[in-house]
Amino acid sequence: MLGARKETGAVSGDPQSLIGCSAAMQRVRGRIERFARSPVPILIVGETGTGKELCAEAIFRLSGYAPFVPLNCAAIPEGVAESELFGHERGAFTGAVQSRVGVVAQAHGGTLFLDELAELPGPLQAKLLRTLESGEYRPVGAADVRRSLFRILAATSGDLRASVAAGRLREDLLHRVSAVRIALPPLRARLEDIPPLAADLLRRYRARAQAGPARITPDACALLMQQPWPGNVRELRNVIEASAAAAGSGEAIGVAEVMECLAGGGADGAAPDELLTLAQVPRGPSGGRFSRRWGGRAATGSGRPDCCASVRRRSIGSSRRSGISHSTLRTGRFRGS
Repeated sequence: MLGARKETGAVSGDPQSLIGCSAAMQRVRGRIERFARSPVPILIVGETGTGKELCAEAIFRLSGYAPFVPLNCAAIPEGVAESELFGHERGAFTGAVQSRVGVVAQAHGGTLFLDELAELPGPLQAKLLRTLESGEYRPVGAADVRRSLFRILAATSGDLRASVAAGRLREDLLHRVSAVRIALPPLRARLEDIPPLAADLLRRYRARAQAGPARITPDACALLMQQPWPGNVRELRNVIEASAAAAGSGEAIGVAEVMECLAGGGADGAAPDELLTLAQVPRGPSGGRFSRRWGGRAATGSGRPDCCASVRRRSIGSSRRSGISHSTLRTGRFRGS
């Protein structure tokens, strides 16, 4: 059993990972709030760049199962995966001049987050499964069995069923870590979240660079909302930062800066002929440019989704920082210049 939970905050306290009032993000928040406080394993699935680790951190903050120990299984150097996971004793192998505590021990009483789980070597998957079932593990070179009890969160950007079929992932391990699944939507499925996301990303860039434009023009935002974003929020971040750098000492990121960065390939090497120009952005009945996917009404026809109060406050703050009015962020209608 895990130890007593420690209150560490709420989802609403996370300004980055859960920005957005779209129905898709409301569903994500709903599942986080429903399952975070339970010790059940959660599998987070989504394309690369959708924010799986940020989602895991939000679950951790709401859960109270501290500490939070992340490990990217795809980034572990070959030959040291078992040591990273379970630790090792001094002298266990050549170069082991001192003992090492693995992430399993570090996460005792808290949360272990394994990103790209399917990249974990096959033999270690069996050992991990045994640890999840019994709480027992053995560091490399150790004579004794030790115990660690923790909550497991896992994530993947790939097709886990295909990984199971190809023999890269144990099916029993998949079942063990996926009691609950949270699917993160790609950015193209929540284009209405781009204005507040872009404003927040620009604010973060300015905080790091101590310089840069203070806002994004409405036409530039409309152009951003018409792109396919194969790299999702990570790609949007790169485009915003590159556009801010291109704007230099200017007051705002405009269409020219966004077009320059998109045509230059952004994060995913998109070719110029794959981009939509501002002239291609559709106009509404009043002549204002807006996104076909903005979703002025929810799929149910009951009007715009009622976002939680914390998100509304962030949206208002984003509008002030970006120079886009709050009503524009809410309705998604951008008037042409």
